[in-house]
Amino acid sequence: MGRTESKSKPARRRRARAGWIPNQHGAWAMLAVPFLVGVFRGGPTLLHLPLLGCWVVGYFAFFAAGLWLRSGRNARYVPPLITYTLGCALFGGTLALLRPDLLEWLLVYVPIAALSLLYSARRDDRALLNDIITIIAACLMAPIAFGLSAKAGTAAPMWAGGGTSRQILAADPAMGWVTLALMCYFVGTSLYVKTVIRERRSRAYHLASWSYHGAVTLLWLLAPLLGAPIPPQAHWLLVAFFVVMTVRAALMAGRRVRPMKVGLGEIAASTVLLLILVLAW
Repeated sequence: MGRTESKSKPARRRRARAGWIPNQHGAWAMLAVPFLVGVFRGGPTLLHLPLLGCWVVGYFAFFAAGLWLRSGRNARYVPPLITYTLGCALFGGTLALLRPDLLEWLLVYVPIAALSLLYSARRDDRALLNDIITIIAACLMAPIAFGLSAKAGTAAPMWAGGGTSRQILAADPAMGWVTLALMCYFVGTSLYVKTVIRERRSRAYHLASWSYHGAVTLLWLLAPLLGAPIPPQAHWLLVAFFVVMTVRAALMAGRRVRPMKVGLGEIAASTVLLLILVLAW
C-alpha cells in the first residue's frame, strides 16, 4: 500500500504540472530567434519588455489551450489556460496602451491561432500545414520587434498609408527578406525533424524535405537578382548556410536520431542564422 502511494505521488505531480510547462523544446528557437533578430536589427527599447512578456506568456497560453482541446476539454488544463491568458492580457494590454497601433497585428494572429487550435481540436496538431502556419506566426515577430525600435521611428496605424509596415521597410528595406529567410529555415526544420523522428520511414517526406531544401538554396542563390538588398558577405553566408541545411536533410533523412540531439542541432543552426541576419546583413 505504501509503495503504491509513493508511486502515485510523482504521477500526481506530473499531472499537476501538465499544461503549465510547455514540452515542445523546438518551439523555443522559433520564439527567441525572430524576436532577437528584430530587437538587434533595430536596437532594444523598454517597449520590448512587455512585448517579450506578451509573446512568451501568450505561447504558454496557446500551448495550454492546445492541450485542453486535444484532451477533450479536460478540466486539469483550465487553471494554466486561465492563468496564462490573463498574464498575456496584462502584458498585451500594457503594450496596447503604449502602442495601440500594434493591435492591428491581431488581424494576422487571431486567424492563425484559431486555425492552429482547430488542428488541436481535431488532434492533428502535428500536421505539416499546422507547423507552417505557426512558423509564419513566429517569424512575423521579427518585423514586430523591429517596429518598436528607435530605428523604425514613431509608427502610425499599420494598414493605413505610410503606416508601420512602410516605416519598417523604409528604416530597413531588407526586413521583408530577413523575415523570409527565417521562414525558409524554420519550415525546412519542420520537414527535417519529421524525416528523422515521426516520418522517418516515409519516402514522400524524404523527397519533400530534399526538394524543399534544394529549392530554398536556389532561391537564396538568386536572391540578389530577385531584388533582395543583401550585401555580398551576407549573401554568400546565407547560401552556404542553406547548402549545409540541404546536405544535412539529404544525409540524415531516415536515420534514427534522439530528439535531444535534434533539438541541440537546431539550437546551433538557428544561432548561426541569427548571427548572419544580425551581424553580416
